[in-house]
Amino acid sequence: MRFWFASLMALSAFTTANALEFRSAVKSGVVLYESPASTAKKVFLVSEGYPVEVVISQGEWLKIRDASGALAWGHLPDWSNKRTVMVLKEGASLYAKPEPTSPILSKLTKSVWFSLSEPSSSEKVAGWLKVQHKSGAIGWLKQSDVWGY
Repeated sequence: MRFWFASLMALSAFTTANALEFRSAVKSGVVLYESPASTAKKVFLVSEGYPVEVVISQGEWLKIRDASGALAWGHLPDWSNKRTVMVLKEGASLYAKPEPTSPILSKLTKSVWFSLSEPSSSEKVAGWLKVQHKSGAIGWLKQSDVWGY
């Protein structure tokens, strides 16, 4: 019995440790660094809403990965728990409904980002994300067209 309990606890810890954590930049001009120190070499600037995956959390610093796979360090106060996604494909479509035959609201430019919206339980459809653009436009994106979820 003790073996099964220990195994269950180990599996639970493994699952929790491997859950993906995404964040987004709280403002434009957020600096990404080569190492976890504000005196480190600055390697990149990102704009508000830019989504990243947290790889490691180390005190006030986050080691993050962007859509290209690049790794850098970000200062924790510069990153929000607000979920955003970035369009990966030039010409991806924003749909009115989560259906490929639905009217297309807009053709999108690569690297445009959207905030994730929580669809109602009746709206949830596998492979689709309900999103909102900073302009206020609300629609649906195919998960295969974006990064950050």
